[in-house]
Amino acid sequence: MFDWFIVTLWFELNDKLYMKHYPDHLVSNCENAIVELIDVYKKKYPLREFRAAKCNKPSVWYNKYKLNKWDIYK
Repeated sequence: MFDWFIVTLWFELNDKLYMKHYPDHLVSNCENAIVELIDVYKKKYPLREFRAAKCNKPSVWYNKYKLNKWDIYK
Protein backbone atom coordinates (compact mmCIF):
# COMPACT_ATOMS: atom_id res chain seq x y z
CA MET A 1 0.00 0.00 0.00
CA PHE A 2 1.22 3.46 -0.84
CA ASP A 3 0.89 6.59 1.26
CA TRP A 4 1.45 10.19 0.37
CA PHE A 5 4.12 11.95 2.43
CA ILE A 6 5.52 15.43 2.38
CA VAL A 7 9.24 15.05 2.97
CA THR A 8 11.04 17.91 4.71
CA LEU A 9 14.81 18.07 4.48
CA TRP A 10 17.10 20.32 6.48
CA PHE A 11 20.50 21.01 5.01
CA GLU A 12 23.46 23.22 5.73
CA LEU A 13 25.09 25.43 3.12
CA ASN A 14 27.68 28.12 3.87
CA ASP A 15 27.14 27.68 7.63
CA LYS A 16 23.41 28.40 7.36
CA LEU A 17 20.58 25.93 7.92
CA TYR A 18 17.87 25.69 5.26
CA MET A 19 14.63 23.74 5.04
CA LYS A 20 12.98 22.47 1.86
CA HIS A 21 9.74 20.55 1.37
CA TYR A 22 9.15 17.86 -1.24
CA PRO A 23 5.40 17.28 -1.52
CA ASP A 24 5.16 14.84 -4.41
CA HIS A 25 6.31 11.52 -2.97
CA LEU A 26 3.96 8.59 -3.20
CA VAL A 27 5.86 5.80 -1.46
CA SER A 28 5.30 2.79 0.73
CA ASN A 29 8.13 3.69 3.10
CA CYS A 30 9.17 7.11 4.37
CA GLU A 31 12.78 6.01 4.90
CA ASN A 32 13.12 4.94 1.25
CA ALA A 33 11.83 8.32 0.07
CA ILE A 34 14.34 10.16 2.24
CA VAL A 35 17.27 8.02 1.11
CA GLU A 36 16.25 8.47 -2.53
CA LEU A 37 15.96 12.26 -2.19
CA ILE A 38 19.27 12.61 -0.38
CA ASP A 39 21.07 10.48 -2.98
CA VAL A 40 19.68 12.58 -5.83
CA TYR A 41 20.45 15.90 -4.19
CA LYS A 42 23.93 14.92 -3.00
CA LYS A 43 24.83 14.34 -6.64
CA LYS A 44 23.05 17.48 -7.82
CA TYR A 45 24.24 19.78 -4.98
CA PRO A 46 27.49 18.37 -3.55
CA LEU A 47 28.09 21.36 -1.25
CA ARG A 48 24.91 20.79 0.77
CA GLU A 49 25.31 18.83 3.99
CA PHE A 50 22.07 17.13 4.98
CA ARG A 51 21.30 17.40 8.68
CA ALA A 52 17.79 16.00 9.17
CA ALA A 53 14.74 14.69 7.38
CA LYS A 54 11.11 14.05 8.28
CA CYS A 55 8.01 12.67 6.59
CA ASN A 56 4.59 14.05 7.46
CA LYS A 57 1.11 13.23 6.29
CA PRO A 58 -0.29 16.18 4.33
CA SER A 59 -2.76 17.17 7.07
CA VAL A 60 -0.04 17.16 9.75
CA TRP A 61 2.34 19.12 7.49
CA TYR A 62 -0.34 21.73 6.79
CA ASN A 63 -1.08 22.24 10.48
CA LYS A 64 2.60 22.49 11.41
CA TYR A 65 4.07 24.55 8.61
CA LYS A 66 1.15 26.57 7.28
CA LEU A 67 -0.96 27.13 10.40
CA ASN A 68 2.00 27.05 12.83
CA LYS A 69 0.21 24.69 15.25
CA TRP A 70 3.28 22.79 16.41
CA ASP A 71 2.05 22.16 19.96
CA ILE A 72 -0.72 19.87 18.67
CA TYR A 73 1.90 17.27 17.66
CA LYS A 74 4.12 17.01 20.76
